[in-house]
Amino acid sequence: MNHGTKDSLQCKTPPSLIAAAWIVVSIPLAWGVYNTALNAAKLFTHPPQANNPPAQMKTP
Repeated sequence: MNHGTKDSLQCKTPPSLIAAAWIVVSIPLAWGVYNTALNAAKLFTHPPQANNPPAQMKTP
């Protein structure tokens, strides 16, 4: 009795299915990375300086 090797029993996934799965995963991933980079950039930029100096408190 001749048993098949382990390699002959494995199913092969079509390359087109693998490519489609990567596309389905990559689009939301890229969108998330892009939005994260935009929000992180806000942390490292300084707010614009106001033209008016802060109001001085009057002491009695």
